[in-house]
Amino acid sequence: MASKLHIHKPYVLKALSQPLDRPDGPGRHTVGEVLGQKQGSKRRKRSELAVAIDGDAIHLYDIVSSQAVTSYLVSPQSFFTSAPYSLRWRQAATNTATRYTYASTRDSLSKKKEIKLFRDAQDESGTSKATTLSHAHRCDQPIIFLTATSPKGATQSLETGLPNHDVIAVAADGTILALHGETLDSKWQSAPTLFTQELSTSAGAKNFRVDFVQSALAADIVDGLFGGSNELFGVFQEKVHRDGFNPDILIAITSVKERDIRRRHLHILALPEDKPSRQSNGQNIISVFVAPLPTQIEPTKIQLDVKSGTLQELSNGALFTYSFKAGIPQLDNQLPVSGMASFLRLSRTSVLAATEASLSVYNPVFRSLQTSTPMNIDDTKAPETNTRCDLIVYLPSREVAVGLLGSSLIAIQIEAPAIRSNKRRADGLLVDAIRRGMSRQDTRKKGSRQEHAESVILAEQHPALFSEESEEEWREKSAKADELLQNNDLQGFEELLAGVFKVQVDEQQTEASGDETATPAALPKWTWLGPEAEYAHVDRRWVVYAIQKVFTWNETPDGEAIRHLSCRMPDSNVLGYLVAAGHLSVSNMKSAYKEQAQRLDEIDRIIGEELPAVLVEADPMMELLLGYLSGTQLGATELTCSVKLLLRSLGQLEPPSKRKGLPQDAPEQDEAENDAIAMELDRLEEDLQLAESYLAADSGSRAGALSIAFSKLAMCPAAATIQSLRRLFKPEETLCLMNILRAELIRDGWTTRYLDQKSDDEEEESEAAPNESIQLIAELMCRCLDSVGLGGWMAFDALLANGGDKDQDSLDFFAQFQAEVSVALEGILEAVRLQGTLSETINYAQRCIDAAKGSKLSKGSRYKGQMLPFGLKSDMRISTDRVRSGGEIVQRSRRQMGYFHSKKKKAYSVNRITEEILMGRHVARVVKEEGL
Repeated sequence: MASKLHIHKPYVLKALSQPLDRPDGPGRHTVGEVLGQKQGSKRRKRSELAVAIDGDAIHLYDIVSSQAVTSYLVSPQSFFTSAPYSLRWRQAATNTATRYTYASTRDSLSKKKEIKLFRDAQDESGTSKATTLSHAHRCDQPIIFLTATSPKGATQSLETGLPNHDVIAVAADGTILALHGETLDSKWQSAPTLFTQELSTSAGAKNFRVDFVQSALAADIVDGLFGGSNELFGVFQEKVHRDGFNPDILIAITSVKERDIRRRHLHILALPEDKPSRQSNGQNIISVFVAPLPTQIEPTKIQLDVKSGTLQELSNGALFTYSFKAGIPQLDNQLPVSGMASFLRLSRTSVLAATEASLSVYNPVFRSLQTSTPMNIDDTKAPETNTRCDLIVYLPSREVAVGLLGSSLIAIQIEAPAIRSNKRRADGLLVDAIRRGMSRQDTRKKGSRQEHAESVILAEQHPALFSEESEEEWREKSAKADELLQNNDLQGFEELLAGVFKVQVDEQQTEASGDETATPAALPKWTWLGPEAEYAHVDRRWVVYAIQKVFTWNETPDGEAIRHLSCRMPDSNVLGYLVAAGHLSVSNMKSAYKEQAQRLDEIDRIIGEELPAVLVEADPMMELLLGYLSGTQLGATELTCSVKLLLRSLGQLEPPSKRKGLPQDAPEQDEAENDAIAMELDRLEEDLQLAESYLAADSGSRAGALSIAFSKLAMCPAAATIQSLRRLFKPEETLCLMNILRAELIRDGWTTRYLDQKSDDEEEESEAAPNESIQLIAELMCRCLDSVGLGGWMAFDALLANGGDKDQDSLDFFAQFQAEVSVALEGILEAVRLQGTLSETINYAQRCIDAAKGSKLSKGSRYKGQMLPFGLKSDMRISTDRVRSGGEIVQRSRRQMGYFHSKKKKAYSVNRITEEILMGRHVARVVKEEGL
């Protein structure tokens, strides 16, 4: 995706003169902004810069025309302690303009500290008159910030045509001076305790300093930092408004070092007004708000955008961005950029960063690089290379950023996208940050969360498959392994592969084996990991090599049903590792036999059907098959074949030859056939005894393997599962599989009604089945049905009917199966109905509780309710209207209302009849009741 911003090649705007050295170091260039204000209008930034050069002068430059506007000389022994402040004031009635340029200087010889005013007035004829004034101050620390307040007294300013403002100077120790803007006469001064009086610190004044100061209007602070809430500005009697009362505010960031910890705070100070009645107390300057900063860094540059409520700091090559919530600064993001020396905020989602070699635009929100350009300046006046670039100001209207590189002012043109309309649309979206992200190096520690252990795979580098060193190592070790196999040294072969696969070997067992022959008992014992552990990531070439050595591929002629795969090392630990680590996937097997796979069309089906059978032959206990199912990514073919093998081993799936019985009218067999049958029975008896020896021990593991196979088979695609069932299962075998699923359906209680009564013994013995089991059983049953089809059921029932007396009950198999499914469906419907009923009851109770919380009886109604008798009932109200015989509706008189009311009362009671009763508004109140 193309970048939406483009940085043009920077060029030299103006070459500056070299500054003279200071007493404490080399001279500096200090740059400040120039503001303009027309009488009766707001103050705005101008496309000009005020550059103060130590021992030389203050130069005002126009950025657009790259020309010098004016200059103010200073003595060679003077150097500047802060950035100059320049204001161009223009009267409304005339075309005259006056420039007020303020600077803080210090003499290197006399140590005299002054605040200078360079006043340049230009009349209508174009003649300028320059005036210089100075004010010597006695602050212990140098002045670090200068600004001018808004015009004081609008009426007086309109009459005289002067700005009538004050100059505010802030020292590094927190001292604040106020001077008259025209004469530099001292008006008031505040002590550094103004900052420290609200801080809970015991550090002295020596460890306190002011790092950053900026002036702003109260309305901008209310909207940007406090979200429109101006309750904190109660020190003024008037409400802060952008078009009305809008006083000047100072924002300062201070730091104090206490016990090797630097604590930083943000201060908001209210400057005094021209009318003392507007302030709630008589102080000159008031501390309105103090909030701590969340970081303890020592920034080299701070930039605050008050209107958007964004604070950004640069420290050790990282940009910290803060947002404000009710005035409290919160750290939003941290953008690490190696070698970043300066930055400028372009927008909320764009920051211009400068290093010694390049200029780049970053997105601090999504931590992405938008665009970049090298720091190459082709000019005869270009500064020396490897010089630190200090970005100063960005003009959004011109889309130009200005920086100071050595002794030259440089301009950087940042071109916006061509599709942008006149109104600047929101740039820096997430789509603009795609494929431009930066590495995250979050060094903040979160004590509330537990640290997780590093991943074994991610902690190691991926082996360099194409490097010369790894290729040479692979050739040497593979040749050594081949040599060990040729010499029939299986012990050395497995020790070599154990080191390659990063598997520990039992040293005691290896030493005890000594130099014995290569028997399974003499092989080294590998230490296997648990079922939830992960094996180390190894080179895939060794996995393919191990598969080629453990298995063999047999070439078979076309048309012969002979197995292609066979295992040559069934007792080897290498086979166990391949199974446990999950390396026996179809893709790895195809990689091991590429040539054979190219000659066969259905290689995936062949491997999927033969590999589980080979593992069962290698390990009749079926532990390898269990590891193969649990640790390998399998498809429908491998899982279906594994299910078939497990069902046969558990005796749940009988071969078709065993299901067919002899007909009742069969003729007698000859003696040779009887002998063959006897020998077959003897062999089966031996197999039965062998099976009984391990069936009781590992039937639980086989059942677990069958559960794993069923779970994975239900998650496979339905089409692939149905095709595998049709290919690998015969109709009678599918019947056995469905009988097993039916048994699970009954055992889990899905065919039992929820409302049926059970005995206490059954409730104690039965365990609740997981809710996911019904979904798994239903999914597998549907696939079994789809694999056979409706025609298959009809032919299958006929086949079962011819099987003899044993299978006579199978004629109505489909009807029984349909009945069981119907019962299960009824149970699910009952559960849904019970759930709905219970939900309605709970919702009704919740609504009653909520309604009871909101309704409270008044005191009077509660007392009246306690005095009412139990048998009281409300009588019908007497209507104030009546209908005459002619149908006319007239009102009853008071006498009639009293008559009807007396008839409703019982005997022996005295009632007080009021005017409300006669009007029919209230019921009469019983005063006294007497009985006989």
